This record gives sequence, structure tokens and C-alpha cells, in this order.
Amino acid sequence: MIKAIIFDIDGTITDTNPLFLRSISQTFREFTGNNKPESFFIFTLGIPSPETLKALSIPPEKGKAFVVRWQKLIQEGMREVRLFPGIREIIEELHQEGIKMALVTSKIRSEMSYQFDQFMINHFFETIICAEDSPRPKPYPDPLLLALERLGVKNNESIFVGDSIYDIQAAKGASIPFALASWGALELEKVLEFCPDFVLEEPEDIGEIVRGKRGLTPVV
Repeated sequence: MIKAIIFDIDGTITDTNPLFLRSISQTFREFTGNNKPESFFIFTLGIPSPETLKALSIPPEKGKAFVVRWQKLIQEGMREVRLFPGIREIIEELHQEGIKMALVTSKIRSEMSYQFDQFMINHFFETIICAEDSPRPKPYPDPLLLALERLGVKNNESIFVGDSIYDIQAAKGASIPFALASWGALELEKVLEFCPDFVLEEPEDIGEIVRGKRGLTPVV
């Protein structure tokens, strides 16, 4: 029996990935003079900003200014960001049905206020796990294991809904069934190679799993 749903945020609940790619690409160009395509930066989606700086070889003395500019661009663009169609409705339905819910994100907590609070759905989640809340962020299982602990459920009583390779790697590490939010996945084929337990075509599919209309059968 499914007692809890753990959600990723970006690319799963919020349609933020295009904004994030545009912002990191512009910031990288401004600081390095290197004009790389937005697709180059897909790997940065789902890892904490400090890890992004290391991966992009941004010098420590430029790191703070880089992050300030990058986050400013994101903040300016957030007014245009929306929830994916149907996601608010299924979250409300799950809440009404007594399903426990949590958020697990690679955002650091200081980024949450201007990247998520505007949607006014925080109250549906019993706990919100940010990058600094566990010893290691996704793709390690640590944040998911912490969410299970806080929710008071076992791994086989929950599902993790996400869109990225980091999400499914974390789910497998924590032995939590993974449901791929195909509506936000930018690397759909790569995630499918990891064999998610479910491939969701729309948010309402989450309700079907919880209500037992779709069994825990690996997708092939």
C-alpha cells in the first residue's frame, strides 16, 4: 500500500528547466566568454549550485559573483514560470486522500523562497528536504532516506516522482519505486535506460498508482 509520495521539484512540479538552462548559459558566457549551447548545461539540472561551480571550473574567486548573477537571472524569470498542468490538482487530491507528501530538491534552502514559495503549495508537504539537509545530495540516496524517516514510512510504502537521471539514481539507491515524470524530462531516453518502475504521461497517473490501478511492475 502506498502511503507517501516524494516529489522532485524542477521538471516535475514546476516548469523551470528552460529558465534554468537559459540563465546558467548566459551567466557562463558573461563570465568566461565561452558561448556553449543550452543543451551543454543539462547536466547541471538537479545538482546543487556549489557542485555546478566545480563542474564548470569556475574559479573560487569568481564563484560568489557568478552565483549572484545566475540567481538574479533566475529570479527575474520566475514570474513567467508555471506549475505543470494538472500537478496542483493531483497534489490537492492526494492530500485530501490522506497521502503523506514530501519534497526532495537539490536547491539550497536560500533558493527555495524565490523559486517555489510563489506557487503557494508548500503546506501540502510534511517535509521539504534541501541540498544541505542531508550528508550528500542526489544522486545519492541520502535525501530520500531522510524524507522516509521524517514521513515515518518504509521505502516500499512510497514512490519518488522525478524527471532526471539524478532522481532515478537516488531512488534506486534508496530502494524506492521511481515514477518518471515524462512531461518534464529533458533526457527521457537516458532516464529510460535506468528502467523506471513507472513512466507517467500526466500527473493524474500518480493517482492511479496510489489507488492501485497500476501495479508495481517494471516498465519495459
